[in-house]
Amino acid sequence: MRFILTEDVWVLDALSPTEWHLIRDLPEIAAGTRFGDKARERLFPSPLSEEVIADESTLAQVEDWEELIRPELEESFAQARFTVEKDLKNARAIPLEERDPSDGNGDGWEEAGYAMPRQQLYRVEVPHDHTEPWYSTLNQARLLMHEEYDLADAEERTLIRSLGTGSMDEERMLLFAQYELFSVVQSILVENLMGE
Repeated sequence: MRFILTEDVWVLDALSPTEWHLIRDLPEIAAGTRFGDKARERLFPSPLSEEVIADESTLAQVEDWEELIRPELEESFAQARFTVEKDLKNARAIPLEERDPSDGNGDGWEEAGYAMPRQQLYRVEVPHDHTEPWYSTLNQARLLMHEEYDLADAEERTLIRSLGTGSMDEERMLLFAQYELFSVVQSILVENLMGE
């Protein structure tokens, strides 16, 4: 994956098939349909901590939250996901003639004795004014994934780096890869577009 920033758009360019698959699922993951109720509630935490003793005032705050704030947040999240989904539908495969030689088109495999087809790469162009919805959607997905699968555990991440990918099953490794990819894209957006 390569990040390109222009005056009007930012681009996730030269996405490998795996990266494209992980990014393409972003709106669905952020919608939370794959996750349990506890994980989905992480997006809409109570305005009061569990230690607060409920009285008339605090119960009124919770009611206000449920009636006014939560529906507004749900609508905002849905609009962000819709924007990302539209951008992803406009993604395209990169024709071979447009590829940068550094994209790793599969050249060299034949010399090594392998019959490898050229790998399909993808490009997603995003208007600058879609940056906030992308950030929000990435954040929703990461919160849900962490809550459901406990992916932010620093010890497990360190273990993967030191022992390699063979230290866990393939499904968990794919979850970590997706979580990390979402984190990287969020960091890129913050560094390049959101500090303005």
